[in-house]
Amino acid sequence: MQDNLKKRIITALLIYPLIVFIILFSNEVVIRLFLNIIIFLSAFEISKMCFYNNNYENGNGKHYYFIGFIFISILISNILIKNNIWHLLIIPSIGMWLLIFVYIMRIKLVGIIEKFNLFYFCLYILALSSLYCSLYTIYLYSPKALLYLVSIVAISDISAFFIGKRYGSKPFFNNISPNKTREGFVGSLVVCLIFAFIYCVIENYNFYYSAKILAITFIIVPMSAVGDLSISLIKRKSGNKDSGNILPGHGGILDRVDSLLPAAPIFLIFSYSLSAIIQ
Repeated sequence: MQDNLKKRIITALLIYPLIVFIILFSNEVVIRLFLNIIIFLSAFEISKMCFYNNNYENGNGKHYYFIGFIFISILISNILIKNNIWHLLIIPSIGMWLLIFVYIMRIKLVGIIEKFNLFYFCLYILALSSLYCSLYTIYLYSPKALLYLVSIVAISDISAFFIGKRYGSKPFFNNISPNKTREGFVGSLVVCLIFAFIYCVIENYNFYYSAKILAITFIIVPMSAVGDLSISLIKRKSGNKDSGNILPGHGGILDRVDSLLPAAPIFLIFSYSLSAIIQ
């Protein structure tokens, strides 16, 4: 456990500065390339869990179709962004995540799925394409806003882990993810709100603008937990512990971006609607 935690910390310390550099000091070409790599690696991990190794006819064929549709969805996302109609993808994805939230709240038993059908196929494509669309759109509006989102989600994940490990006693969706606790969730929400408040003070935002940033942060943290739980649910349904092993101590790429899946589109739509895109 300690060795895995050490790997987790070292990997995080190496990755976060790289992400900061790419967001703040690169250009649109680099950002698009970086996001494409993340999306396609995540797509391969999802497909490997759900479509590639399933013991049913044409299982591997569905894997290749899935990757192909991800490619098409990215092209469509770029067209929507270029024409400033990204909301045509983002709003349906938010509706999807609200339904997933309700489903997670109501689910009692989690069983293994032998065959992931067309419903899951479409669900994953919408989730990954909206992640790309929202992250790239946020970057185009403000690289600083994208960095804030990534930082909040990272702080939420880290604080939930350590607070839950130290003080956690009450299970939080034990049927989906046994290691999560209510104390970890509440603690992460408090830590993120404190971070947001300090950030607003440092940036010298007025009261009204600061209140909007705090409100958005208050919404983003629970939704990032929904993203984490949704991928944990997929892993349990497919009989996998991790989505991959590309990141030492963390698992796969999907294990790192799962919280962003609902958080990014919701952050974008609220920031845009409230005229609170961080500059």
